[in-house]
Parts: sequence; C-alpha cells; structure tokens
Amino acid sequence: MFRGEYHNLIDEKGRLSIPAKFREQFAAEHEGVPVLTRGLDNCLWLYPGETWKRNEEQLSHLNPFDVNARMLVRGFLGSSVECEIDKQGRIAVSPVLRKAVGLDRNVVVVGVLNRIEIWDREKFEQQRMLATGSLESLAQKLSEKGNIPDLTL
Repeated sequence: MFRGEYHNLIDEKGRLSIPAKFREQFAAEHEGVPVLTRGLDNCLWLYPGETWKRNEEQLSHLNPFDVNARMLVRGFLGSSVECEIDKQGRIAVSPVLRKAVGLDRNVVVVGVLNRIEIWDREKFEQQRMLATGSLESLAQKLSEKGNIPDLTL
C-alpha cells in the first residue's frame, strides 16, 4: 500500500524522482512495468504493473456501445504509458501528460492505497483546502450510503 505525501520537482527533461519509500515498495511488492496515466481530479496516476493489468481487465468488461464507457476507457487507457524507474529512481513524464493535467516544475507525489498520484503543487493545495473543512461531511455522506468502512480500532 502506498501512503504519504512528498513534495518534489520535475526537471527540465520532464523526469520526476519517485520517493525512495515508494521505489522500495515497487521493487519489493510489484511485478511488471509501472504505468502512468491521466487520473481523475486533474492529476496523474502511477500504478504498479500488476495493478494496472487488473484495471485493464475490469475496463474490458464495460459495454463498448455505451458512450460513457467508451469515453472512460479511451481517456484512461489512451493516455497510459509504461514507465521504467531508472537507476536514479526517476520516471519520465511525457509532455502530453504534463500538459493534460497542468504539471509545472513543483509537484506533490501522494500515496493512495494501490496507486501514486502526481499533482501540480498549487492544484493539490487548492484540492486540500476544499476537502479539509469537509472531511467529516464527506465521511458522513459515504457512511449513510454504506460506502465507508468502520475506521475505529
């Protein structure tokens, strides 16, 4: 599981250093080449190869005659790229993906369970401000729908 928040920079060649803790997890727990894609909320998602394969399998079951399903699959898979983590622990983030979510030099790398999110730092801070005052409200709404586990110990 990925968790934690790290502030980082994208260099002039479009490379991003993956935090050491996340690199260790990729090396220890995951097989296959990581996949980077456009995520929701205007950020990028980086998946371990095996997790990505499960996502592709689930998406393959969507109805191709449903316009929303086609758009989701096209958006999610069409922008995906395999990305090796180099010896310095970096991935190359394509100009197309950087432009799609407005990544500049300053980024935030966030562990979110089975994936890593890569955010433009300003956008991440704006998102955090929106959520901070409403975490309790969001938890209540999800709980009422039966969509949140009991997090008490």
